[in-house]
Amino acid sequence: MTNIIDNISENISKNNSSSNKTEKSVNFNMLVLMLGFAGFVSAADNWFVSPAISAIATEFSISISMAGVVLTSYMIPYGFLQPFYGFFGDYWSKYSVLKYIVCGLAIGTLGSAFASSLLVLCIFRIITGFFAAGIVAVSLALIGDTVPVLDRQIYVGKFMGIVFLGQGLSAGLGGLITKFISWRGAFVFFAIAATISAIILLTKSPKDKKIVSNGKGNFFYKAKRTICSAKGRIIFPLSLITGFLLLGVYSYLGAFLNKIIGLDYLQCGIVIMFYGFSCLIGGTKVGNLSKKIGKKNVILLGEFFALIAILFLYFLHYWQFAILATILLGLGYISIQSTLATLAFDITDDSKGLSSGLIGLGLFGGGGLGSLFSGWLLFIGGYQVIWLVFFSVILLFICITLKIKLY
Repeated sequence: MTNIIDNISENISKNNSSSNKTEKSVNFNMLVLMLGFAGFVSAADNWFVSPAISAIATEFSISISMAGVVLTSYMIPYGFLQPFYGFFGDYWSKYSVLKYIVCGLAIGTLGSAFASSLLVLCIFRIITGFFAAGIVAVSLALIGDTVPVLDRQIYVGKFMGIVFLGQGLSAGLGGLITKFISWRGAFVFFAIAATISAIILLTKSPKDKKIVSNGKGNFFYKAKRTICSAKGRIIFPLSLITGFLLLGVYSYLGAFLNKIIGLDYLQCGIVIMFYGFSCLIGGTKVGNLSKKIGKKNVILLGEFFALIAILFLYFLHYWQFAILATILLGLGYISIQSTLATLAFDITDDSKGLSSGLIGLGLFGGGGLGSLFSGWLLFIGGYQVIWLVFFSVILLFICITLKIKLY
């Protein structure tokens, strides 16, 4: 009789444990969806411009390489300010920081729609990038504070997959609106999307950890300690190189499809949408894959995906292979990015926001510099020079990754 009672108690305990795990999983997924939509909008707000670059260049009577400055104007402040937002999120409420910067994103995007010149457009893009900068970093830190260590990369992968789904889908929507309305209409559309995200964040109020200043709350002290740590000296340079190379390649993909392969704005957008789909699918798988083969091998796999993508772009100027290249580029990026973002959580225990922001600085600041470099290569030699140079540097990147030790 005692054994029967013990067995019943054990089964009840197991069922309760299973129920609690399921409930927590649902809560984590809801958190990721809410944060993911904000990240979706911030990524979309930058990358819907890619298939519209040609239209912007035409309206302002400038070259495509010059119009590409619009991408850089958003991406550099978007990258460079992420550590500051991450730091402020660590010391105040991450959620409070998040909801106000999404409001700023909506305002800046709407202003871009009414720009009268390239200069005015770039100013509004800088303003938009300024506010959008903290969205991914602060959201990642919220996930790091909330989700258990063993499951972090699973939810980081899901979150980043949603973010870069925004990047991919925005290209299709941007191309669609640019073709049938105008590039200005695309800015209005994404301003509305940002407003919806702001309303969701303002009306939903999840709890998050606050860290009270302990006398060592100086930003530069914290940043130096984080960057110069044993893990930081490896992870942050890797994020900078990843952003420079993979986002540098991605930046002119829309213009390449339009000018070299001959696709119209809508077709360019549809092809680039596959980048977002591959990021979403890859993001849901990369956490479990990392558990099986290790984080370093996931990064190497991502680098090889990017290498093959560039080979397709260099040798095979057909839309079918452009889709394959876009998918591989997305899988490559999400494999590397989500792994580095997960590793960054463990650099310091008390500043997940700052370390996430520094990852963003590397990725998007590097991406802005990569876009500038791609524009220069396009000016001096064309698209084939872009692919050749980036292929060579990614090969070197693989060699470096093989030699380093990831913690």
